[in-house]
Amino acid sequence: MKFKSLIFIALLIAVFQVKAQQPNVLPQFTFFKLDGKAFSNKDLVQGKKNLFMLFDCTCEHCQREARLLNENYAQFKNTNIYMVTLDEAYIIPQFFNSYAKGLNSKPNVSVLQDKNRTFIPTFLPKMYPGIYLYSATGKLLVYNAGDGGIKKVVTALKKTK
Repeated sequence: MKFKSLIFIALLIAVFQVKAQQPNVLPQFTFFKLDGKAFSNKDLVQGKKNLFMLFDCTCEHCQREARLLNENYAQFKNTNIYMVTLDEAYIIPQFFNSYAKGLNSKPNVSVLQDKNRTFIPTFLPKMYPGIYLYSATGKLLVYNAGDGGIKKVVTALKKTK
């Protein structure tokens, strides 16, 4: 009997995970700038594509993708970049200094903290880093979990120029 219950629960979990899908339209959100000020949809720079990258400072995949984003920054000059993390503020500068030096000081890059832990249940990433490219109108253009997201986004940006 216990075995059947375990199988049933495992199947339920599998069904719900398969049905979980990234939002096709940019969801409502509120994150926080490193100075503690709230940042939400109404603060997005209008008329540009929006790249969201959920990262963790200790995640090797995130470190590689941040490095690639920095190396390919010229492709992203006309895109708003929002780097979102659940990490504490004190560790974030070290992440950028080590893996993407100067990226966090670019004019179109904002580093945001998810203090309320809402990114994951709202955007539904499957793993770190979660990379989302939305059109200027808020339509999801690219989603990627793990390695390879920045390459996908660069390809998509070249196609939509």
